[in-house]
Formats: sequence, C-alpha cells, structure tokens
Amino acid sequence: MKIGNYRGTRNEEHGFAMVVTVTMLVLLSMLAIGVLQLSMVQIRTTSESRSLQAARANARLALSLALGELQETMGPDQRVSAPSSLLDRRPDTEEVEGVEHPHWVSVWRTTLEDGMPVIQRDAQDGGLKDMRSVYGWDAEDDRLSVLVSGNESDTNYVPEDREDGTEMMTLVGRGTLGADALSDGLVKAPVVPLSDPNLKKDAQGSDKPNGAYAWWVGDLGAKANIGTVDPYEDLANPVNQMRRLQLAQDASFSGAENGDEISNEVRAKLITDQQLELLDGMDNYEVGQYFHDFTTQSRSVLADAREGGLKQDLTAYFISPGNIASLDESDSAYLGLNDEDNVIGPRNQMEAALTFDGGQAERLKNISPKFELMREWVTRGNRYNLGDIEVAAESGQTEANQNFGGHGGHNHFPVKFRNRTENDIAPVLVEGSTYYNISTFDTGQQGFKKWGLRAHIYPRVALWNPYNFPLEVPPSMINLFINGGKVAEVSFDPPLQLEIRTIQGMHRIDLAQMRYRMNWGSLQNENGGDGSGWRRGTMYFRLGGVTIEPGETVLFSPANNQPYNEHNLAANYLSPNVPPDAKRSFYMDEFTSKDDRFDALFQLEEDPVANKPPGVFYDNFIPAQPYEWREYVSVKPSGDVQAARYTQADDYYMYWKPIEGRAQGEISLSDFSNLPHGQFVSCAFQYGDEDELPVSWSDRNTVLMPISGNNGVVEVLPDRRTRDGFRLRWFDEHASNRRWGKLANTPHLESAAIANWNLRASYSFRSPYENVNDEAPHFFGIYTRDLFDDRVSWHSMNPGYRDGKSISDPFNPPSENVARRILFDAPRRQAGVQSLGALQHVKFSELIWHPTYALGNSLIDPRMPIDRTEPRLDSVLNSRQGGWNKDSIGHSTDGRSDSNGGGVSNEENWAHAARRMLADAAFENTLIFDLSYELNHSLWDRYFLSTGDRGDKRDFATSPDLNPLPNGRLRLHKTSKEDPLDHLLDYHRAASVLVSDGGFNVNSTSVEAWEAILLSTVDTEQGGQVSFPRILNTPLDGYDGGEADSQAAWTATRKLSRTEVRRLAEEIVYQVKTRGPFLSMSDFVNRRLVDGPEGLKGCLQAAIDRSGINGDFQAVYPLDNSRSLPSFTHSDHIKEPTRIEQTHKPETTAWGALGFLTQADMLQTLGHNLFVRSDTFVVRAYGESRSASGKVQARAWCEAVVQRSPQPVRADRFGLNPEKDDGLPDFGRRFEVRSFRWLTPEEV
Repeated sequence: MKIGNYRGTRNEEHGFAMVVTVTMLVLLSMLAIGVLQLSMVQIRTTSESRSLQAARANARLALSLALGELQETMGPDQRVSAPSSLLDRRPDTEEVEGVEHPHWVSVWRTTLEDGMPVIQRDAQDGGLKDMRSVYGWDAEDDRLSVLVSGNESDTNYVPEDREDGTEMMTLVGRGTLGADALSDGLVKAPVVPLSDPNLKKDAQGSDKPNGAYAWWVGDLGAKANIGTVDPYEDLANPVNQMRRLQLAQDASFSGAENGDEISNEVRAKLITDQQLELLDGMDNYEVGQYFHDFTTQSRSVLADAREGGLKQDLTAYFISPGNIASLDESDSAYLGLNDEDNVIGPRNQMEAALTFDGGQAERLKNISPKFELMREWVTRGNRYNLGDIEVAAESGQTEANQNFGGHGGHNHFPVKFRNRTENDIAPVLVEGSTYYNISTFDTGQQGFKKWGLRAHIYPRVALWNPYNFPLEVPPSMINLFINGGKVAEVSFDPPLQLEIRTIQGMHRIDLAQMRYRMNWGSLQNENGGDGSGWRRGTMYFRLGGVTIEPGETVLFSPANNQPYNEHNLAANYLSPNVPPDAKRSFYMDEFTSKDDRFDALFQLEEDPVANKPPGVFYDNFIPAQPYEWREYVSVKPSGDVQAARYTQADDYYMYWKPIEGRAQGEISLSDFSNLPHGQFVSCAFQYGDEDELPVSWSDRNTVLMPISGNNGVVEVLPDRRTRDGFRLRWFDEHASNRRWGKLANTPHLESAAIANWNLRASYSFRSPYENVNDEAPHFFGIYTRDLFDDRVSWHSMNPGYRDGKSISDPFNPPSENVARRILFDAPRRQAGVQSLGALQHVKFSELIWHPTYALGNSLIDPRMPIDRTEPRLDSVLNSRQGGWNKDSIGHSTDGRSDSNGGGVSNEENWAHAARRMLADAAFENTLIFDLSYELNHSLWDRYFLSTGDRGDKRDFATSPDLNPLPNGRLRLHKTSKEDPLDHLLDYHRAASVLVSDGGFNVNSTSVEAWEAILLSTVDTEQGGQVSFPRILNTPLDGYDGGEADSQAAWTATRKLSRTEVRRLAEEIVYQVKTRGPFLSMSDFVNRRLVDGPEGLKGCLQAAIDRSGINGDFQAVYPLDNSRSLPSFTHSDHIKEPTRIEQTHKPETTAWGALGFLTQADMLQTLGHNLFVRSDTFVVRAYGESRSASGKVQARAWCEAVVQRSPQPVRADRFGLNPEKDDGLPDFGRRFEVRSFRWLTPEEV
C-alpha cells in the first residue's frame, strides 16, 4: 500500500505564504505551551546528561509537530479519522491484509476536494446521488493525511519504498502491549533525522544528523471509553433505571478476557489507561492487549462533520413554541427553525438560496413532513404516563375540500398528505370483505311472482391496534365498494315446463335456468360535486366502539340478522363482540328497494322467451322455487367489453371513517361524505374508472338454494367463492393467488409489509410502481383481493375469541394465528423522546408506498433506482405527469378506459383517475421517493438532542454530577461562563457548552471496542443479555430469537446473548471496512447510493442480517429475493408491469416485527453517542540525540493526550464556529493538551 499525497493539491497562493507561516507558528506555540508547562519542571531539576536533554528536546519537537499536524488536519469540523486498518483488503478475515501499519490514523475530508458536498441533488437525475461514485473516489488514494512522522508539510512517507534505508522506531511496543504481544499490535513510525548546518558536513557534503525524531497519533475515539461513568447506575428510582435502557450510558469492559463490569466508583478513578492494571485480575499483559480497543479518555464535540458548524439542539426546539429565530440569515449554520420548515431538503427558501442545489428539491418541499410533525409527536409525551394507559383513537389531520377527486366522492375532509404537521394514533384497517348467499322465499303472491330472490350479505371488518397500549376506538363507519354487478345463474331441477303466450300464440318451453344481474348497494352517488351516477356495490356499515388491546386485531361482523338499510346507514351495525354466523346477515330483496333512488336488486339479465308480452318474468322474482345457483361469467367477447356488459364492478375499495363525537343518530350518504377521513384502501386496477373485469368461478359447481322465511334467516354457510373484498397481504399467500396470470409461480406476492410499505397510511392505491399481474384481480400493493381458495373459506377465516371480542390477525388467516402484533409506542411523560432514533415511531407519511419505520432504517425502496433516491425524471416513463401517465399506469383498448368525453384521451383516462386520487399532486410533487434516505440525510448530522426539560437543564447547570441529563453522557465543557444555563437552553448555543463523554467513532475497526459499545446495556438485563428496546415495558419480558411465530416474537424485545453480541460486533467491523470511511453520520446510517450490496441497506442492518440474529424470521417467514421478476407484455399497455425490484426486498416477509432487531432499534439506544470522527487523540513522540559520528547517545519518549474543544481557534462574531470569510486557513476548533508524561523504554 502506498501513501500518496494525502493533502491533495495545494494552491499556489504565494501571497499568503507569510500569513500562513506566521499563523502556523502562533498555532504551534499555543499548542506547545501546554506541553512545555507540563514538562519543563522535570527538565530544570533533572541530573540527566546534556544528551538526554537534547533527546527530550527533540521528542518535544516531535510532539509539537504532531500537534500542529493534528490541529491542521483534524481541527476543522469537516474531517473524519479512522485507523488505517479500515483499508483492509480482506475484511472477512481476522488478519489485516494489504496494510503494513494498521494503527496509523488516516484522515479524510468530508467534502470533495473542491469543497463541494459528497451527496448532491439533481431533480432530473434521480434526486440525491453520491459523487464518490461519479468521480471514482478511493478511500486509500483520497486521504488528506496520515498522522505519522515523515508526513509533515509536503513530505510523504511510502512504507514499501525501503531503498532509502528509512529507519523505523517503535512507539507502541511490548512494554505497552505486554511481553507476549503479537507483532500486529506494534506501532512503528518513520525516524526523521535532524541536522545542524553548523556542524562539519560528511564526505558527500551533506549535513550530518545530530538527532532525530518520530511521532504517531492514535485515535482514542475509535476505542471504547470504559471510564465513562453511568450516572444512573446507582439511582434506584425506576425512571432513572429506565434511562439506562433508553440510552447507552457507558461502555462495558465485560467483553474483555477476564474482564468484569466496572463499578461507577472505580470508573470515576480511572484517569489514565494505565490505571486499568489496578483492576482485580488484570495484569500488564491483559491490559496491554486491549491498548487499541479501550480507553478511559475520550470526548466528542457536538459538531456537524458533513456541513461544518456546531450541531443544533432539537430538544430546545421541541420545548419551544415552535419558532427559533435565526442568528444570521446569510449563513445556513445559523438559521433558525420553525414549525413550517421542511424536514426533507432545504428547510425553507432562505436555506435553499444558500445551497448550490437548493432549488433541486422543489418537487419535495410540499410532500416533505414539517418539523412541527416531530415536535407535536414529542410533546404528546405530556399526555401519557408510563405504565398502563388507554389512548383514544384519533383521525388524521384533515382539511376541508369539497371537490377532492376519487374515493367515491366521499372525501370532503381528506387527510393532509402535504405539509403535514400533526400525528394521529388510530387503528389500522386490516380487512373489509363480504361473503354472500342467495335464498328464495315465498312472497305470498301468485303466478310468476310467487317466489322472490333475496341476497344475504355477511360483512367482516378487522381493525388492528399496533400500539403498546389499549386503543379506545370510537364508533365508526365503513364503506365497502365491492362487485355489485355480478350475474347469478339460478337453476331448476328438474327444468320448469312452462306455457307462455307470445305474439305467435302459446309457446311451450323447458326452462332450466334464469340469469339475474345483482345490483346490491346500488345507491345513486352524491359524489361531492364530481357528478352523479349509479354506484353498484357501495355497502355502508357502522362499527361499534371498542377498546382494542395492545397488538390486538378485532373483527366486526353483523350483530343481528336484519334487512340492509339504504337510508340510515348507521342502522347496519357490526359488532366486535359476536363471531360471524351464517344465521346473521344483512339481507336485501325487492321489499327493501322501493325508493326510486335504488336500482332493481335482481335484474333480469336476459329474457328466457323472446317476443313475449310484458308481465311474465319480473326483476326480483322467479317463476318457481329454484334448486341451485352459481355465479355466471360469459366468454369474454372481442371488441368493447363495456358495451357488451361483460364487465361488472364499478370500483373496489374500503373506506373507514371514525364518527368521533357525533351523536349516535342516523347517518345518510351525505353525512358519510362529511365525516373525517380515516383510512382509504383501493384495490381497483382501474381506479374506479369504468367497470372492471370479472373473476370467474374456478369451477362450475353450483350452490344449493336455501329457503328463507319472513325473518330472512338462512343457515347455509356461504360458499368460499362468494368472498369479495380486501385484506392486508399475508406473510404466506395462498396458492390460488400465487398461481395466477403471467406471474404465476414467481415470488411476486412475497412482500415485506413493514419494511417496504406504510401500514399506518391513510391513502392506499395502485401507484406507477407496482408488480401488476395481467389477469383480474391483478394483485398489486400490500392490500389484496382474493381468488377462490380454501384458506379464505368461511371456516378458515373464522376469528378467535378472547375477552368477549372476535380476534383476527393482520398477516395470517385468523384460524391459523391470532397473535398480538405490537409495533409502536407513543412518548411517555417520564420517558420522553431522548434520541433521534426514538423518532422512528413517528408516522412521516400518509402514503402507502413509504416505509412503516422511516427514520433510522435505510432499506432501499425497491421502487427506486439503487443509486438514487427519486425516479429519474428524464426517463421515458417518468418525464410526463410526474410519472403518472398512460405508459406507467396503462390503458385498455377494449372499452374499459373510455373517458366518456371527460376531457382526457381514452389512453390517459386511468392515469387521470390515478392522479385525482391525490388531487393531481403528481404534477408538481414527487410522491414516490426514498423517504428513509432523505430523513436520515436531513437529521443525523445537523442535529442532536440535549435531552431534558428546562428544569432538568437548570439542575444540571447547578450540579451536573448530581443532576445528569437524561443523556447522562453529556458533560459541561469548561467555558468562561460562570452560568451556562442560558446556553444550555439555546438551540444554537447548547453544543458550545456540552461534550459527549466517551463519544465513539463509527469508523472504528476494533471488534472489542464495538463489542463494548454493544454491551452497554448488559447490566440492565437478567442473565447478562443485551437489548436495544424499540418499546419500553412490553407485555412480555423478552424474546430470545427462536420460534419467530411465537407470541414473544411480536410482543417482546429481542434479547441478545454474549455470543450474538460478539458476532454482531464482528459483522459491524466487516461493514466498516467494506464501506468506510463514513464521511458523515448520515453516511453511516444510510445505505450507499451505489449499485451493489452496500446500496441495499445501512451498515448496521447489513451487519445484523449477516450475523444471523434474525435468522428464525427468515426461516419461518421467508421472502424469495434471489431473482428479479420476469418482464412481460401487459395486455393493458403497462410498459413496465414489474417495477418493484424483487431482489431489493428484505429476506423475510416479517421484517420489522418487534422481536426482529433493526438498525433503527440499535440507533435508538446507541445513536446519541455515535460520531463519524474522533476528537480525542493520544500522541506518542520520540527524540534522540547523536554524536558527531552519528551514534545515538540518548533516547526519549513521551506521550500526550489531546482533546478538541468546541472553541474555535479563530471564532466568528458569535464565538460558536470558526471564521471562514477572512481568507486565512481554517484550523477549526482548538485542541487542548489534557495530559503529558515521559515514558521509560520499558513502558514503550
């Protein structure tokens, strides 16, 4: 490995040479003063020889040079550091290969060489992109520096180039590491000769060296700080102990060989690393072997390594009224924060004007959640206590819009999906479906009206509470828009023998069957100003209020057997307290449809006898008692299927709305339209435009026709083929759905609902990015219709029964599993939100195609290009109508996409209907993008949480040791201010008075250090286990990783064994070496925007998956992502019918279960103390003196620990950040010498 010119190209600005030189001299003098003050007393009083004094002087010179290099290279915020072992060419092996000096510290800029950002935005070219890929950035070749002697100024040391006889000096040897230490732990540095021009020159005329020096800088931030005191360890209060689970308050030494957990009493006394030898059972070797892994001295400055400047305190914003003033509107580092600012992209127009690519996010600015959305979520903690609570369900944030398109015209108060500022806590609509029966009854009339036909509807609605507390769901309404245009063929056995008078006279016929088109739910649509028309299939039901227990799914079904009421929709009552029963249905016949607003229920499809006079065969009646029936679908005609009446359903959707405080009275169609939006789920391939293709019964078996009396009761179970409606896709879809159409026997139905879909979304419908089959019901999205299968039969879909309620399951047939499935919690008063990672519970989007857990995780959105975050707008499919056009949505040529003069072409009609679902927002907004990447990119570098309220800050400022902040690692940094309280409460200034004790550099390549970080919560669990709780106080204590279909896997936190923690640490280091260096925290959290494995998921998630920690989920709920889905020519002209890339999905359909460890879970516990750079370093320096003949007369070694502080070397007018507009070099923030000592040869 060669070390090239790590400083990059130096500008030849000779006019500044003197200024730079003087500045550097002042800087070095400032740094050296600290060293001299610590060492001069010893020199004045020593009796050592002059040679030793000279050697020590050279060692001090080496130290001063090292400090100067450190200040120049690591003083600026926009730098990252890592041990050179990060460049390991075989990261999958234990040995470091291809790196001769793995413990040398390498330094990188966090920008491109010209100062431009590494991640840049181009709206036309797919949003954010990684310029490292564009420019061929290389971690080895593009280093700024390597912090070792011989590499000062323009001198660069090449380790393989030994013909010059470069001498190496051991600076970390067996005196430090232990007598038996292996050679790979030794640290050597080049010896740089020092010459005195006044001495006689040698035979070649060169100056004779009269001494030499060497130095090396070690990265303490890449080690685990086991000296950090956990301020909550000895506080018995349950809330204080909870802090230790919420946030990692220390690092554990228990992973070391013979290492035990260190008490706070001992930790407080560990001033230097050498004191570890005083621990019980530890000797020099045992401590020395962990020299590169553990430290007792490291702190991190709360600075933004990506953009530069101190981080801004979101805690101050969260406890504010929502308006933080700017300090300087011309500097993005000093802009304030307001509730209406965007989380994604530039916060506002001011910031957009200050960034070179700010205008490239215009299509995201209205779709981006607002900062108020997070503040509103955090402040919810004031409502809810820890422990057992019940929360009243809420509808989403709505806005009046009488002309909102789509949704059957029932959306006068739609949920806001743009500029969102409020959260809601509501159940998830899991299922809305029906079975049906047809019966006959004696009407009491004579002739051909003696027997009537009656439809019996068996609706089922399932609501799921995914929260960790009981959810009080008020009475609500649901509109099920199902196929209301089916044709029933009614048969007689034996056939009827009838004599019918025609115009030709009496006509004798044998009548075997009659066909009726069933028009149930045939209400005339009020459509909210969008026109009117018959809407066959619209059924409305009222759901009773219920308290749904944590993770529980409750099924509602008819409470009684009663006529369906088309006028007072609230009379159609579904109860959570009774199971489905064939004897309880909503029945309809001619007698309930006398209003002229309703079409005939059973409409004769064709007259059995031609040329007969009227009054022989009637709608709703049948001339004799029928024997059996079946659904009938004719052969698909050529040409216009609409005109041929081959099509059936007008639309397919379910629309749930809470009644919320409304008096329990009648609810009309108009009333329903004015209820607030709850959850809308469409499974309509054509978006409700024209009638959809029917699904034929898979066999010709008929169903016996029962007789119902005056009470309308039948006792025959509905046939499984009568099922219609919608449900969440199961982990294991049934065979009939899988084996359908051109995608049959492919894994196209295997989806990770939590990973790649937003289960709390208010809007769900087909997008341009779907895997769409070619035959009805087409199968797209995470909600599905069903083909006929025994797993959706009446018996298979029977719910369980628990505590007086019918219980179902979101992801399995209820007869197979009725597990409680908990995913979320709300902030609690005593716990609060103490880390960015805890914001993973926020619902950042109302759209179904975004991830359920958006923040902290970074799985690729399988709809997006792997190396971008948005669709490329210059592609053919995305260049028109925001990507929602006839080519991406499709169109038919058989009459189903007839616009009927609606102002658009037939080819654009479906796309027009699709865009109207979200009020034509696609024209101006990018609706589908990598939400996780964008959120992580916006939040993980610029912000931190100081934690605590104003009272906590006041107590902390008074006595920080006795009154720690919830993030107990935060320490006050010594400043000139006697009272730091005003700065602690200040959004802009809090980071100037705080440092993070034991801040850990994620570019660390030490398995032992990572293990110590991961073990931080080990002493909070029984049996030495470790957890990263997504939710506190789960119903069950823990889940050990086995039996992924158990209750614990969905209601408990994953507990890791020591073996699993070790394996996870090893896999993290593998990822660090494979992907590193990380140039920002968002670079660490996010997937890499490249075409390869690093583009699929973030670093921690990749390590989790490789470790096998979630292996049982993959075994029990597999997802086949081994191959892409086949491309095919879709009959409805969809250019790319398989746009969700199968190979970009996770490995299990159950990804994100509560017992499934995710990256966001780890960041929720660890993220507050992870940094992308180090601010504490150890410097070892060596000096020697030589005689005139060149013989070494004396040697000296010394060691200093230096700490970067929040204070800039040259501060701007606010005193917070370095001055950057005066033309002088940026030396960043001041390094301070924390300790100094001389080393004996035996200590080296």
